[in-house]
Amino acid sequence: MAAPRCMRSFLGPAKRIKITHAARPFSTTTARRDAEDAAAQKTMATLMADVEAGNLPLDETLEKMGLDPVEYKELWNSQRKAQKAAAKREPKTREEAQKLWKQMQSTPDDLTLLRMYKRGGVEPIQLAKEKGVKLPNEKEPLDPKTQAALDELRQPLNVRAVNMRPLRLEPQYGVPVCDLQLRTYSIQNLTLFADFAVRAAYYMGLVARGPVPLPRITERWTVPRDVFIFKKSQENFERITMRRLIQIQDGHPDVVKAWLAFLTEHQMHGVGMKANIWEYEDLETATRAGEAIQPDDKSRRREGPMMAKVDEILNSKGFKEAMKGYKAPDEIEFRR
Repeated sequence: MAAPRCMRSFLGPAKRIKITHAARPFSTTTARRDAEDAAAQKTMATLMADVEAGNLPLDETLEKMGLDPVEYKELWNSQRKAQKAAAKREPKTREEAQKLWKQMQSTPDDLTLLRMYKRGGVEPIQLAKEKGVKLPNEKEPLDPKTQAALDELRQPLNVRAVNMRPLRLEPQYGVPVCDLQLRTYSIQNLTLFADFAVRAAYYMGLVARGPVPLPRITERWTVPRDVFIFKKSQENFERITMRRLIQIQDGHPDVVKAWLAFLTEHQMHGVGMKANIWEYEDLETATRAGEAIQPDDKSRRREGPMMAKVDEILNSKGFKEAMKGYKAPDEIEFRR
């Protein structure tokens, strides 16, 4: 089959074509570059000679060029020191060069040797520890007195306890007074807040048990991706709720409420709380059930003794003499 007429030029025999380019106007030769370098060095030498002779002030010249004189002098001095150090290390004779070369050959390259040993299957650091060889980076052991002084300057016990397991109190009767249930979708936040709650209970004098892992709550939903003919294309969603239980035993109701308020104030984000509280009364309260209570009778309330003491202080003679002449403001602001 013959090729189309439009393709015959591409399928034909290859021809040699001589490509010539015009001389580029921006191309520079080596001789021209050497001449420019020589001119720049000459200009710099003339400038330095004028500065050293005092004909041209250095600070004014640097300010005109937009440079900081102090920073320029510091850089110049550091460069001169580096040049002097390099010139001092540079060998002057052939014998010095050979001596320096032999010294470099006899001095091992730690990084290269370490790679060679590891490539050969030898671990130098582990082998040195097994043989009892002291490594260069190991510190000398301190004397017992210095070590004891350093141990006394360590962190206090309550700060070090943060990195240890929470402290706990032993129950006396084992009567549960509160069950705190924590729920969340993130196990990291749940573990952190449960540990915080147990530590807070210890420092408030409460006996805490837990955190006890509870069964997970798994919820699943199936949602169609689209309608009509795409109903068979469905998507599944799952939500897992993780729970922990902390039980308080033999605790005073007021202290338990203060503990719950403290946890609510410092609650971890993403962690929910649910508390069941049990309060126990004495037998005397049960026998007096059904009796009529006067409006001003505070003796049967839990805070009755404290309110009676407050009334006694307010009605005392010394308090009245101390508050004589004091005028209370018209509006009294009550704060929690």
